[in-house]
Amino acid sequence: GDEVALAVCRTFVEYLAAGVTNLVNILQPEVLAVGGGVAGAPEHLLMEPLRKIVEEECYPRHTGNLPKVLRAELGNDAGIIGAALLRRAI
Repeated sequence: GDEVALAVCRTFVEYLAAGVTNLVNILQPEVLAVGGGVAGAPEHLLMEPLRKIVEEECYPRHTGNLPKVLRAELGNDAGIIGAALLRRAI
């Protein structure tokens, strides 16, 4: 409920949405996964506003081919899981 913290979160989501929108406009992916530590943020603070901004700003909104913006299933553990799998492959 801290207004300063919520303002920081909103600003972060706006910058993240700008980057995601640029990726969508350039690469036109079907799915975009958000991972890492930021993916642990509550749905209403991160993913919901992120999806809304991307849907409003990306070019594919005109064609109906909007990408799915999802939270990465492995979250912040993706790097360590990948390293472990790589180690097993060597």
